[in-house]
Amino acid sequence: MSNQYEFLYECDELGLTLKCLFEYEPEEIGSIEPMSGMKLEPDYPEVWTLVSVFLPNSSVDLSGVLHPDVIFQVQMDAATYFEGIREGDSYD
Repeated sequence: MSNQYEFLYECDELGLTLKCLFEYEPEEIGSIEPMSGMKLEPDYPEVWTLVSVFLPNSSVDLSGVLHPDVIFQVQMDAATYFEGIREGDSYD
């Protein structure tokens, strides 16, 4: 199963729609020692990592040339979008 997910971002700053690819790592709960209940391993939260940013119908990755503020906004909007998907919201 692929752990890459696509998110289309409407970039007002550039007047473009960007196709963004994210990798997903699910939450992991660390193990606990059964007798004492002591944590043996840390818990890790779920992580969405921006991997690539493309113009639609393009194979040129723009992630290295986008302004950090644009990348931050893409990540924030994608987090909201993916959270909604996980909770069962519809985005038609």
